Amino acid sequence: MLEFSEREKIPEAWDIYKRHTLSNSIINSMVIRDDELTLVMQKNGEIPITENYGYGLYYHDCRYLSGFLMRLMDMPPTRVLSSDVKGFRSTLMVTNPELKDCTGTTVAKETLLGTIDTVITGCIRHSQTIRNFNTFPVTLNLTFEFDADFADMFTVRGIAPPTSGEVLPTRFDGKNLYLSYEGEDKHRRNTIIAFDPLPVRVEGKKCTFELKINPRGSQTVNLEISVEDIEPGQEPGRPVRNPDQQMNQIMSSYIAALEYCDNIPTSNNIFNSILVRSLADLNMMRMSFNGEVFLSAGVPWYDTLFGRDSIISALQLLPFEAELAKSTLLVNAKFQSDRSDDWRDQDPGKMLHELRQGELANLNLIPHTPYYGTVDSTPLFLILLIEYVNWTGNIELVRQLEGNVDRALEWIDVYANMEGNGFAYYAVKSPLGIYNQGWKDSPDSISRSDGTLAKQPIAVAEVQGYVYMAKRRLAPLFRQLGRESDAARLEKEAVELKERFNREFWIKDRQFFAQALDAEGVCDVISSNPAQCLWTGIIDQKYVKYLVDRIFRDDMFTEWGIRTLSSKEQRYNPLGYHNGTVWPHDNAIIAMGLKKYGFINEMSLLFTGIYEVARMFEDYRLPECFSGLTRSEYGIPVKYPIACSPQAWASGTIPFMLTASLGITPDALNNRLIINKPHLPPWLDNVQFNNVKVGNTLTDLNFRKVECETLVNVSKKSGDINVLIEY
Repeated sequence: MLEFSEREKIPEAWDIYKRHTLSNSIINSMVIRDDELTLVMQKNGEIPITENYGYGLYYHDCRYLSGFLMRLMDMPPTRVLSSDVKGFRSTLMVTNPELKDCTGTTVAKETLLGTIDTVITGCIRHSQTIRNFNTFPVTLNLTFEFDADFADMFTVRGIAPPTSGEVLPTRFDGKNLYLSYEGEDKHRRNTIIAFDPLPVRVEGKKCTFELKINPRGSQTVNLEISVEDIEPGQEPGRPVRNPDQQMNQIMSSYIAALEYCDNIPTSNNIFNSILVRSLADLNMMRMSFNGEVFLSAGVPWYDTLFGRDSIISALQLLPFEAELAKSTLLVNAKFQSDRSDDWRDQDPGKMLHELRQGELANLNLIPHTPYYGTVDSTPLFLILLIEYVNWTGNIELVRQLEGNVDRALEWIDVYANMEGNGFAYYAVKSPLGIYNQGWKDSPDSISRSDGTLAKQPIAVAEVQGYVYMAKRRLAPLFRQLGRESDAARLEKEAVELKERFNREFWIKDRQFFAQALDAEGVCDVISSNPAQCLWTGIIDQKYVKYLVDRIFRDDMFTEWGIRTLSSKEQRYNPLGYHNGTVWPHDNAIIAMGLKKYGFINEMSLLFTGIYEVARMFEDYRLPECFSGLTRSEYGIPVKYPIACSPQAWASGTIPFMLTASLGITPDALNNRLIINKPHLPPWLDNVQFNNVKVGNTLTDLNFRKVECETLVNVSKKSGDINVLIEY
């Protein structure tokens, strides 16, 4: 293995994020995905061989296809329709420009119609049918050109240089085309393309089919594209053994996702479609590790296990599916750190940030094996466990994970408490680590009003809220385990943290909370970070009205949503990743907090803004983030060029906001379901939420708007549960 001194050095934190922007716009991509295999294409169904900024077929952080072109008589077909709404399948319709066929006959434009169906079932099944609407037969050459650079995702993103691995000569054995790579990590990676029928000509990476199509007739070409990742000394093993069986499993999972939507019919058909899109995307983002399912963070850049992202998206989905939360907890617990390692920003008890499985990770040239540079995954893990128990009553999972819980609390109290003042801080140790380790993790995201950047160690506002929420709400669970003294200690620590937070983070002259405390004092910008603290309950009641008023002023509220940073701040940029964009999941957490503190109209206003955004994005899919430009100025939400789409916690935004709006609060351990101040927004007159599962009981709830009030009717109960409605 080459040492850093012998190869081009991977850039450190600041340059990593600057170079990430080399991944140019992928706004108009089509994505199909299942488990660990992801295909990102242009709208014309192709993967460009040149100027490819992230399109490709990915498996284990490696790009197994970096080029896929289709030509009809050496000419690109004309796209007339493309769709990836089914998640695991894309549909493309194309027609022809004017061309001469193989016999020299002129074929008028738009007299041939191609239908291209691409399905992902552990492999890629690509079926292309061309129909001839001429009155005469045509003979056509259909050519596919492939390429595979086998680049690691960190190389694709512009973060790391290529390794010394070797792309091997292309090979055709008479049946299959092999694109192969011998990695520096000694893995053999293969892209294997099978054909039906066989091509008439194979020239390197180009495969040509001759199609003779009668008038009103058709011809079909089928491709099956498989990937292999063969470790040293191992036999070839593909991600799928039986594509037909896997297709049945995929179809069943999407049917189950749609059943969730069937359980929540509303009076607004557009909202129904948005909810279907959200839950289908969340279903598409499922991954598994040793049998435990979780949600991948986002396509294409973050298509792997992220602690923070997997936990928040599981939280968002809890009212619809609790088992995902359980498996997410188990997979994160598996990776809980048991040692200190500066290379990976690792301390005992800490939850992971990001896991990578590609060549650079195998070579230990990046610390993501896994990497632990996050300050919030650990308290969020505790919060997800608490919320899971509130929905299910499964206290046995707390007993099973009791050791993980204790180690997480110890990490918060010992390792994160860097300044000894009871706040949770972060400071990067790894030379390739992330400088900022909250959810706003770009290196310029935490700053002061004079534009200077925060200096480590840094304690961001929202994480103090997460810690407060975790400790306060763990106490009752500890009492269930007979740990009375520990419960009392946690309650005392939570009270002290809340008092200390409201004293130290409050900026009197700005009438707002600091974004963070750092090594030199207070990061006094107006940002969305403290607004997330509403969800956690750490904000003292005397300050709440000031915070809420401030985040709805014009410099923070775009009418679509709340910006990450005020437009009056020095570092504001409407297209800055964390310095002025609007993030749907951020707004969803804020909306839940507004509801908890009784700011119903403000919650409704925020819900309405995000709903209107979802209406205007293609296929009703909310992206990772979008521009912070105002609605009144531009009329439509402006896209962020390299946003992940789909992205798990963006997809969970609408379900989470609906939960906030309905005021549903479970209490399975006490056999209660509390409906607290339900409020339907102006565009939603009726919501029927069937089969709300709390513990082992099912309840059907009907929410309907009557003048300015939202009334609730319990239409059916299965099991013994006390439904409390608080207007």
